[in-house]
Amino acid sequence: MIIQTKRLVLRPWKETDAEDLYTYAKDPAVGPIAGWPVHTSVENSREIIRTVLSAPETYALIDKQTGKAIGSIGLLVGAASNIGLPENEGEIGYWLGVPYWGQGLVPEAVRALLRHGFEDLNLQTIWCGYFEGNEKSKRVQEKCGFIYQCTRENIVWELMHDVRTEHITCLSKQAWQERRTTAVLYAHGKGGSAAESEHYKALFPDCTVEGIDYRGNTPWEAGEEIRAAVEAVYYDNQDIILIANSIGAYFAMHAHIEAYIQKAFFISPVVDMEALIGELMRAAQLSEAQLKEQGTIPTDFGEDLSWEYLCFVRNHPLRWQVPTAILYGEEDTLTCEKAIKSFAAETGASLSVMQGGEHWFHTPEQMQFLDNWIQERR
Repeated sequence: MIIQTKRLVLRPWKETDAEDLYTYAKDPAVGPIAGWPVHTSVENSREIIRTVLSAPETYALIDKQTGKAIGSIGLLVGAASNIGLPENEGEIGYWLGVPYWGQGLVPEAVRALLRHGFEDLNLQTIWCGYFEGNEKSKRVQEKCGFIYQCTRENIVWELMHDVRTEHITCLSKQAWQERRTTAVLYAHGKGGSAAESEHYKALFPDCTVEGIDYRGNTPWEAGEEIRAAVEAVYYDNQDIILIANSIGAYFAMHAHIEAYIQKAFFISPVVDMEALIGELMRAAQLSEAQLKEQGTIPTDFGEDLSWEYLCFVRNHPLRWQVPTAILYGEEDTLTCEKAIKSFAAETGASLSVMQGGEHWFHTPEQMQFLDNWIQERR
């Protein structure tokens, strides 16, 4: 299992992480307060990865910017927990390297693992705890909705050969569900930007609204970026409404994000990319044989034509199983009305056609139509 958050990747530990682990686990400010001794060498850290950190549902916290392991988080389910739980409950534990303290990274990771625990593992309650004096861990649990349950005193903690007081907290699945919010994510079209999402804030005043700043120009590149952005919001305990424009909708449908999306609004979606590429080839007076031979061919109208892209389109037909509303302009020149109607019928999407509307909704009249369309279907 690999989980994306905004700034982190949660993935299983690897032995190649040993040097990163030692960098932070040798610091006496980290392990002892969490209940484990400082690491004494890279080899010691490697052995810990082989044994302790190889347990199920144990993840390295990877900094997306550097690709380095900077901490750890895990779920101990049922009998594997430290407090003797039934099999439908779990205990969460975590730590983070000192240079990364105070940036909100642990709550970010905890919220991601909570969603995984409640939705993927179907746990009904997740427990946590902190030792007396560990105020940072206490604040993490408070931020993530854990409720104080009890205090255990005079615990003999064998790992540290000492006696401790531990405060126990928990969060039920029902309480976690009640804390969920809704986010609106916007995927722009060609030549657009994430900043266009500002327009939709007035239409969704009760939601967080943000644009997906993808840079890729192919379905596989842009799709990967869109998926990462969607996963980061999803694992922050937010339900997601997707608004996607033009080719942004096409890329989103290749991002494998259907399980994360509650509802989608597609504005002038490109749903027949093969036909569109064919039109561009005819305009450039190119044959398939030429494109296959040369691989990529620049054109006078600024579009590079790619054999790899065409093959991808043919080998990956669109499939989409999210409740979706489509807005289409009668004078759309990139997708024909027959194709959009066929796509809507195949996917069960509702289709609205603006008389006189264009592919790019941009005039005051068109934007007002778009806004009314969304507000009626929210």
